[in-house]
Amino acid sequence: MSKWAVFGMLLLGCAAVFALQDKPRADAPRGEAARGKVVFVKNCDDCHDAYSKEVRVGPGLQGIKDGKLPDGRKATHDQILDIINTGPAEMTSFKDRLSEQEKEDVVAFVMTL
Repeated sequence: MSKWAVFGMLLLGCAAVFALQDKPRADAPRGEAARGKVVFVKNCDDCHDAYSKEVRVGPGLQGIKDGKLPDGRKATHDQILDIINTGPAEMTSFKDRLSEQEKEDVVAFVMTL
């Protein structure tokens, strides 16, 4: 087999691997968790403990990555984004306080807790 045939098969194999890679899920967070942690610490940490279930002003958020919010609802991107935007009655809305990207980043971070 010539070196060009081997090169061609290698190139074809690489193309197949890239084609078969998982596409991003539609419900996957659109933000970046590392940036979201910074935004969270600056805006949310006074009221919410990220790494425990301890209640401060609001509930601790540990365990959200397991699929449940502290109130028992399913933890989804849209549900968390809605909480950020509207807030429960006792929580300030961050709809106009954070940019869309900052909100997406916070959602990504919270989904790791």
